[in-house]
Amino acid sequence: MAEPSPVAVVTGGASGIGLAIACHLAGEGMEVIAVDRDGEACARVRAAPAEGPGRVQVVEGDIGTPEGAALAIDTAIKAFGRLDLLCNNAAVHPRELIEDHDLETWRETFRVNVDGTMLCSQRALPHMKDQGRGAIVNIGSISGTAPYATGGAYAASKAAIAILTKVLAIEAAPYGVTVNCIAPGAIEHRPGAEAQDRSPPTHIPIGRRGTPADVAHLVSYLASEAAGYLTGAVIVLDGGATAGRVRR
Repeated sequence: MAEPSPVAVVTGGASGIGLAIACHLAGEGMEVIAVDRDGEACARVRAAPAEGPGRVQVVEGDIGTPEGAALAIDTAIKAFGRLDLLCNNAAVHPRELIEDHDLETWRETFRVNVDGTMLCSQRALPHMKDQGRGAIVNIGSISGTAPYATGGAYAASKAAIAILTKVLAIEAAPYGVTVNCIAPGAIEHRPGAEAQDRSPPTHIPIGRRGTPADVAHLVSYLASEAAGYLTGAVIVLDGGATAGRVRR
């Protein structure tokens, strides 16, 4: 009997980097549950023609709540009976000076970015432990170690995700579950962004901004057997931007 297709849950999976991850995984043969709280984005994905050997099933929900996190994970378990990959990608990204920061905006950033990562991982881990295998990939940011003005809430939340990754990795390792974090740099994920600015970025040694596909390929690797000995890592994906200075 053929092995069942691996199953993934991708949060924030109906647009941008999350959608690229979901589609890439489906193209590799995974069954993907993409959860997103943006109803319009969910509708667009549902209306798009399916591509690849796997498929993307869209679920509308807010993973920053226990109910939304449960919906995301339970949908995968009910539909396929297993969960091989959880990619915690959903995030909000406000830009405000600290002295002007609205407390509700600060709390909302942590609710989605940090609470959502914790709640989905909390719900997924028992299933992965029962299977004796699984992978959790958290999407952080280089802002977690190299922040910028007006990015206080976002940077602080991504720093928290990096540490949460390490704790989860320690706790999950005895059960065959790996937990890693990808920290992207400048990723062009808005429609038309590349066409608007074709000048090569001088601060990125590799000479270009990243793409959602760059992130998706790394998520796929971290979910594979080839990465079975890699856990607790925060992997910087920024084309060398934070490796040091570029001198011209």
